[in-house]
Amino acid sequence: MPPIGPEKRAAFCRAWALVCALLVCAASVTGCPHKCSCSGSHVDCQGLGLKTVPKGIPRNAERLDLNRNNITRVTKVDFSGLKNLRILHLEDNQISVVERGAFQDLRLLERLRINRNKLLFLPELLFQSNPKLGRLDLSENQIKAVPRKAFRGITNVKNLTLNNNNITLIPLSSFNHMPKLRTLRLHSNNLHCDCHLSWLSDWLRARRGLAPFTQCMAPAHMRGLNVPDVQKKDFLCNGPAQTELRTCVPQVAVCPASCSCNNNIVDCRRKGLTEIPANLPEGIVEM
Repeated sequence: MPPIGPEKRAAFCRAWALVCALLVCAASVTGCPHKCSCSGSHVDCQGLGLKTVPKGIPRNAERLDLNRNNITRVTKVDFSGLKNLRILHLEDNQISVVERGAFQDLRLLERLRINRNKLLFLPELLFQSNPKLGRLDLSENQIKAVPRKAFRGITNVKNLTLNNNNITLIPLSSFNHMPKLRTLRLHSNNLHCDCHLSWLSDWLRARRGLAPFTQCMAPAHMRGLNVPDVQKKDFLCNGPAQTELRTCVPQVAVCPASCSCNNNIVDCRRKGLTEIPANLPEGIVEM
């Protein structure tokens, strides 16, 4: 057999490199994360004791089940590149933080469940890249406040569940950009029915049946009253001082030890922490 010349050898190397590249590309589409099972476009990673979102989720995934694990945090790169994902289950984990931008590549996302976790806050504009989102479940967390732009961008949502949290305040016009909303669950929260929440009474009164059992929890004399049944004149603030101090997102001048806090952002980077710090300020939008 005659020796292979330099030109043929170079051509062979280029062809082999192309084959390898195609194999890598195919693996990224058809591979399956360790321990998970994959069938078609369905990736099932539920109940595996995972502490983080697994690597190697195939790019063609349309449904991803990560429920019933021990995931504590969702980062902005965990779901990057999953442009075909339509259904994402994250319920029944230990998630306390979802980074802003975590869902930015999921433009086809239709259903998202993050219920039964430990979320304390929602970053503003968290769902701005999910225009097709129709069902969003955030119930049974520990959310204390809803940032003004928390739900900006989800104009097609039909079912929004926020029940069984610790929400005290909801900013004006939080739901006005949701013309298709049919079910809104706000019950079992800690709604403070003062002058800042009077808009919600008017809004719900015009949409009877949309959010049943939405009740005041404070002040004491209004506890248990259905919000749409309370007249606007009864939503009072105790003088100008309280009116000025209470904003659409409650503010408390506290900050975890060793961290720095500024403009509702808590910075605890490179502090050697082994757990989520206590004494977090209310109303934080990024951590």
